[in-house]
Amino acid sequence: MASPAAMSFFQAHRNGDISNNICCDTGSAEPQWASPSHGIYISIEAAGVHRSLGVNVSRVLSTEMDSWKPLQLRMMELGGNKKFAEFLQEHGVPDNMPIRLKYTTRAADWYRKKLLAMAEGSAPPEPLAPGTGHMPMSDAATGQQVLDEVFSSASLCNNPCTQCATAYRKHVRGRCLS
Repeated sequence: MASPAAMSFFQAHRNGDISNNICCDTGSAEPQWASPSHGIYISIEAAGVHRSLGVNVSRVLSTEMDSWKPLQLRMMELGGNKKFAEFLQEHGVPDNMPIRLKYTTRAADWYRKKLLAMAEGSAPPEPLAPGTGHMPMSDAATGQQVLDEVFSSASLCNNPCTQCATAYRKHVRGRCLS
């Protein structure tokens, strides 16, 4: 269970910025999960996809059930849905990009590193090269996309996702959660 101090923090943080009252990825109201890695609030549907990315990409915690470390709360304080979304937009990452691809872009990776450095009070990473933010972090991300396409084509699903060219995925408010 989150401590009373953490619960108070989340209430104040959400009241201070209304964008934190909707999921950063799906637009669902009143998200009860968060990714301190990015300082964002997410829905339970998005949290499942974030967890599948691994803690090196996105650590996921419940704002009500999990214990929070001071560093994680500091990252949430420095972040926020609006800041993260604006940063991705500035770097050419489409808002409707599937979660799996969005969080493995160079922009998302750089943002994670900068947010952690700010929270720790350490030196920020080298600036992100202009025009590269929308690109995958590495060839591994591209390999994952190929695997997703191979396995999705082998599925028996006949309702393809038009946003990410994979088998049907759960959609919330018109956004693919793959």
